[in-house]
Amino acid sequence: MFESERSKRSECMTESEFQEFMIIMGYRFHEKTKTAFNSFEGFRNLIEFSEKENRYSLALDCIGKSAEQLSQVKEQIRAFHTEHKNHVIRSGYQDKRIQIVMKMTIDSDIDKEELKALVHFMTELCRSGNLAPVCRVCSRERKTGLYVVGKEVTALCEACVGRKRRLYEKRKNVFLNKTQNMPGGLAGAVFGACLGAVLYVLLYQLFPMMGAGSLLIVGLSFLGFVVTGSRATRKSAVICEVISVVTFLLAEYFALVLSSAIEIERLGGGIAVAEAVDIINKSLYEGGLLSLLPELIVGLVLIAAAGVAYFLKRKYTRPMKISKNIL
Repeated sequence: MFESERSKRSECMTESEFQEFMIIMGYRFHEKTKTAFNSFEGFRNLIEFSEKENRYSLALDCIGKSAEQLSQVKEQIRAFHTEHKNHVIRSGYQDKRIQIVMKMTIDSDIDKEELKALVHFMTELCRSGNLAPVCRVCSRERKTGLYVVGKEVTALCEACVGRKRRLYEKRKNVFLNKTQNMPGGLAGAVFGACLGAVLYVLLYQLFPMMGAGSLLIVGLSFLGFVVTGSRATRKSAVICEVISVVTFLLAEYFALVLSSAIEIERLGGGIAVAEAVDIINKSLYEGGLLSLLPELIVGLVLIAAAGVAYFLKRKYTRPMKISKNIL
């Protein structure tokens, strides 16, 4: 079993092999997006390859010229799917528009022949005269080019390219012209973290949180900075992380003190906050901190994860640049 798995992995196509294979088939290859592309009859044929998943995916956006021709295309796709079971085919039809996505694992010479068959089928489908190429964004039958938008190649018409570029420049200018109010942002971050800490302490009395409440603290800290600081940056994110860590540790301490005070009162000792503080301090000094380590680790890890997610989200939501036509 292990031998068969090992031999199967050794047969898998690498990115460089896929690139060489597609070039032999008459395609060009875009290194940054790992996408093979070709152009014929006005259609933009894209085949993306994932070395990690060892899969390729072919995408085509087009439109049927009539209802009768559209039904013929559907029948052709259905027949191809029936004959080639190892393809995962998804096709969507809306107002004559067709979006076809085909995926398949490549791990043998047989699968390479299947890829050739798929490319031949898509080529013949486009040359049948039943379809017309459309823009990926506006779905209109216009002359399109291939543009790199972020980390993917897509077929766009000139109008959509111009619209996207103007939107990018507008958002970029708004971001660059936004001044940051650091003192206000710090005040907002501290206020948000303290509010989260109060909620953490109160909720801690209702059920054990195992540090998960730290998300309240870091979330409200980020929100407070953005609201009062106008513009969030990587520097402000680090500041919010530090504030959140300190506030979380204090919130954990006060949550334990409040729990101890409530327990003393329940046993008839009256409200004794000072006594509760002494008990918690003594417990922590004598090794009680070790029992809290799992809870503290969970809370700190969640705060760090929130920071990482913030960085990724900012990178993802930032307006993407659009390259020149790569055809």
